[in-house]
Amino acid sequence: MSLQKTKVTAKDFAAKYRDKQEVYHFLTHDVGAYLSSYDSMTIWHMRDIISGQRRMIKGTDMKHLSVPMYEDLTIKEFLNFAKDYPEVMKAFPSVEKERKKLPRQYIINVIYTLVGQPFRDWVYRLVDNRHESVVDKRDMNIVMDPEIAAIYKESKAVSTNQGASYNLLKASSKRRRTKAEIEEEAKQEEL
Repeated sequence: MSLQKTKVTAKDFAAKYRDKQEVYHFLTHDVGAYLSSYDSMTIWHMRDIISGQRRMIKGTDMKHLSVPMYEDLTIKEFLNFAKDYPEVMKAFPSVEKERKKLPRQYIINVIYTLVGQPFRDWVYRLVDNRHESVVDKRDMNIVMDPEIAAIYKESKAVSTNQGASYNLLKASSKRRRTKAEIEEEAKQEEL
């Protein structure tokens, strides 16, 4: 059952809220709507929220998700993900140009609030893929004997030191050479 829309004359509305800043304040403070920053909100999107054409989310209902700034985690990618969820797209401006100007964190929070765990899983999968790719690309893996690896996985140790010897365990690390070894290699290269 749909509620009947209430009509207010523009003159009556202007008596209380005349400009964009006052409308933004009305929506965020009086209504309790979660909106993006004032600069990225258009009066048209606020009009659509007030009229019920776009979905309003209460600030008290918002969930926040921290997402690192990686090249695969862009506003474009988040909006592409959201296209599969009509209820999410209804919370964003109807004009694509306006959606692209929304702050990244606002887009993330709206999607996470409305989609929840599936969005979080998608983001974490992209983060994990990126981490694996960086580890492989930079050859940051440590090669272990299977018996030692099993003991390592069971270990409950926590390092409290500031050393960096773990870097020397990487398969790609090189043994430090003496000055004599460096000079000998230089002579070999000259020949």
